[in-house]
Parts: sequence; C-alpha cells; structure tokens
Amino acid sequence: MLRNIIVIWKPDKRFKFPLYNDKVEIEVKSKIITASRDLFFEFGPSRVKMEEIAEKLAMSKKTLYKHFTSKDEVLSAVLDASHCEIEGLMQNFKLSLTAANDQDFLGNLSEAGKQMAERLTIVWQSPFLKDIQRSYPEYWLAFTKRRRAGILSMFEMICEEGKRRGILRTELHYHLFTMMYLACIENIMHPTVMNDLQLSGGTVFQQMMAILFGGVMTDKGREISQQFEHYWLTVPQNGNGTISHTTTHVSNENSHN
Repeated sequence: MLRNIIVIWKPDKRFKFPLYNDKVEIEVKSKIITASRDLFFEFGPSRVKMEEIAEKLAMSKKTLYKHFTSKDEVLSAVLDASHCEIEGLMQNFKLSLTAANDQDFLGNLSEAGKQMAERLTIVWQSPFLKDIQRSYPEYWLAFTKRRRAGILSMFEMICEEGKRRGILRTELHYHLFTMMYLACIENIMHPTVMNDLQLSGGTVFQQMMAILFGGVMTDKGREISQQFEHYWLTVPQNGNGTISHTTTHVSNENSHN
C-alpha cells in the first residue's frame, strides 16, 4: 500500500525550506514526512496535530518543530515528496517506452495503467485529497497545476510514440486528444465528482482509458494488445465482471464517415 512506501525527501526551493547538506538531517525529515503522510491519509491533514505526528515518531514536539516549524510546512513537504516520487516513476516510464519494442510499448502502458489505477484507488479511498481541497485551497491549486503539467508532458509523449510505431492512428489531432484526457482527469478525478459516482478511483481511471484509447488505436495496435491482458482496455463493471475491450473500439472505417 502507498503508506508503506518510504519517502526519501530532498529539499525543494519551491517550498522555501532551508537547504540541508547533513545526511542525518535529511533522513530524519524523511521519517517525519513518511509518518505524517500515514496520518494525513488516514485522517486528513486538517485533523492531524503536530503532537500526534511527534507521538507517532516517539519524538518530542520540540524536536519535531526543530525540523518543521508548522504543520503547513509538513504538508508542503508531504505533497512535494509525493510529486517527486510520481515524477520519478514517470521519467523511468518514458525511458522504458523509448527503448521498448511494439509489444513492450503496449505492455508498459498496460502495467503503468494498472499501477496508476491501484494508486488512485488508495488515494481516493482516503480523506487526504478531499481534505486538502476543502481545508487547504492554495495547496489544492498548486497540486492540480503540477498534476496538469505532468499529465500534458506524459500523455503527449505516449501519443507521439504510439503514432510513430503505427499503434495509434496518425490522422487524429493528438493535442486535442490530450486536452480531452486532461479535461477528464480535472473534471472527473475530483473529490466531489468521485463521491457522486460511488466508484473507486481505479475503476474510473480504467474506464476513461478504455473509452479514450479504444477509439484511437490502429488495427495493428489492437492486434498487439490482444496478445496479453491489456489492463486499461479491460473495463470492470462496478468491480465485478468485465467488458471486453472490443466494446470500446471505434473502427477506422467508421471513423471516417
């Protein structure tokens, strides 16, 4: 689960933290961030006190305040560490896509979709983002802005590589496609909407990917995808049975009419 991940924190000037070169200092701050994230995900940041973070770490409040002067500063570090972790995974994913053959290209997309869906399920089941949106609007705005930039960069790279390999159709306008995907993320993967849908984050993400990608793959792409279980084109229905990815395909012939 996400809360079992050990965060290695690196100071980031965007959050106006003092820069520390001491290895022990960084290790201590990383432990504080990991413990804080556990509590934030379980209860929501607004309901967690600095005393509770110190207690979880078996640390005095005085020692905790030596490393972080406020809970807002802790929350900034937690969000920054999470973003850095995601950006690192995305960078590794980009490198693997560039070097992969066509089968591995779709295989990597499938695995990335699975990991993303699992991660989203954990995140959206917790009160973490909902509480940030409600109680920390400035942090929510910064989070969505950074998420938008990462999505644009990653998704456009996937589309260009898919076109180059003949897996995605070349006649489509992929900047428009990217904006459609981004609109789905921003307007559907949202705490209020997710509550109304009563679906897990993973299920919603899978279905969006199935609908969007189902209409832009070439015959070659579909043929390759049938060689393995293509996760984001196998759409679950409320966590039970599945809809075959063929139900979401739009044929090339019909798309020109």
